[in-house]
Amino acid sequence: MKHPKFWARFFLIAAIATAALIFWFSAQKGQRSQAMSDPLTLRMARLLRPDFTTLTRRARRSYLNMLSNVVRKNAHFCEYMLLGFNVMGAIRLYFPKLTDVGCRMRAVGIATLYAATDELHQLFVSERSAQVLDVLIDGAGSLVGTLVFTLCLALMTRILGRRFRNRT
Repeated sequence: MKHPKFWARFFLIAAIATAALIFWFSAQKGQRSQAMSDPLTLRMARLLRPDFTTLTRRARRSYLNMLSNVVRKNAHFCEYMLLGFNVMGAIRLYFPKLTDVGCRMRAVGIATLYAATDELHQLFVSERSAQVLDVLIDGAGSLVGTLVFTLCLALMTRILGRRFRNRT
């Protein structure tokens, strides 16, 4: 890698920005948070159920409530997948002597600890609650993010050759 210090800083800043974005999402009151995800939920409902508009009002509401939960849990997973990816990049580049497994364990640990503190933060936000399931989903997302980073690194190594791997 030509500029490892640049990329180390890049991933560190990206991780901090991702954490700040997650914090901002968590700071939204319950109704505001729900309103932010409702348009995506509605689009998904129409995509997944072509007959959605013909359902009774009660059936539509029930379907939207179920789908909303799926959308929101996937949002958790994706946010923390990005956080895991960025934290893995920062750790991998700041500590090049660590093994990939060592980097991954640290990155997942940091992201999962952040997830736990984020859930605690939600206890102090109106209409929000803390859920252990969300921490588990977030931890799984961060693990996938670290695996994606490792895969990207392996692909870049294969494409650019050994000299890339030796400089990261």
